[in-house]
Amino acid sequence: MMTERIPFVVMMIYFFQIPLTAQNLVINGGFENYHSCPSAIGNLSNDSRHLKAPTKGSTDYFHICGTNDVGIPKNFNGTQPAFEGEAYAGLYLLSPNDYREYIQFELKEKLGKGNYYKVSFRLSLAEISVLAIQEASVLMTQEPLNIETNQNLSPRRLNRFGVDRFSYVKLKVKRTIFDNDAWALIEGEFEARGYEKYVTFGNFKDDRHSRTIRLNQKENNQKALSYYYIDDVSLVLIPRQEFEMNQPFVLDQLQFEFDDFKLTEKAKIEVRKVYAHLHKNPKVQLEIYGHTDDLGSENYNKYLSSRRARAVALYLQELGLDKMRISWEGKGDKMPLYSGTSNKERDANRRVEFVITEFEDH
Repeated sequence: MMTERIPFVVMMIYFFQIPLTAQNLVINGGFENYHSCPSAIGNLSNDSRHLKAPTKGSTDYFHICGTNDVGIPKNFNGTQPAFEGEAYAGLYLLSPNDYREYIQFELKEKLGKGNYYKVSFRLSLAEISVLAIQEASVLMTQEPLNIETNQNLSPRRLNRFGVDRFSYVKLKVKRTIFDNDAWALIEGEFEARGYEKYVTFGNFKDDRHSRTIRLNQKENNQKALSYYYIDDVSLVLIPRQEFEMNQPFVLDQLQFEFDDFKLTEKAKIEVRKVYAHLHKNPKVQLEIYGHTDDLGSENYNKYLSSRRARAVALYLQELGLDKMRISWEGKGDKMPLYSGTSNKERDANRRVEFVITEFEDH
């Protein structure tokens, strides 16, 4: 059995822009297409089109044409207008005895191996909830799931039910998901393995390992429940970065904290993209230049910028790039991108630049 763990990243600033016309690969990600107006809870698979509850958990479908229990904005778990359109879904991300509900989305096409994709959701906490979840994930599979359980879909449980190709993408939130009025955005980027055709959203951990926060609730409502509405589901291809020969470029995610040279997880994601390009093009080599802001002495900034460039070089070697194809140097604070002294400008100046050139075998 093969289980793959995919590193995650929460996208705050991209080193390229995703076109506004990027195709959403999720079929019915807005929940607008349906067979009939919902009239009972736990009926998502029958009421909506192309959406499925992949386990025995009873995921709910809500529509403005539905009855009071499954209507919009008022329904059996609270009051919530749709993020957009006239419909959304709802599910328990946590309930006692590891009870879980999930929602499975079909993609318009199988994902391309080695391509990077961005997946995003809107979540809003229902008023019935006593607990708020601090994290969320998606499960990528080759085949649609139909699993006879109402508990969490852990790797061990998936293996037991014969699911042999799957991977998890862990997501984090841009805004709090404690709010039962607003819709929080969660999103992440991942590299496809080439078999993914279905995306399942939910909480895949058991009760003991789920990160939660207890909310202030009335004394007569202390059952450990965490129920969320979900809307505006999207998965889009991120265009590949075009690395021009002999032209310096900067990765916006590859920035450093003040007086630090450690690579963050977001920075490592970006470096891996550079490595992938170099791996596919063995006749090129890489020059790495570290930079600092204007704070600190000249000698110290020279040292710090060298450590930043070296950190990138060492990580590329760790990934498998021949050290003969890498050169690195610290430039200190002598080549700022911006001449101002605002925090934003200084943040941008704490960077690493790259130049790809023809490989010269010395």
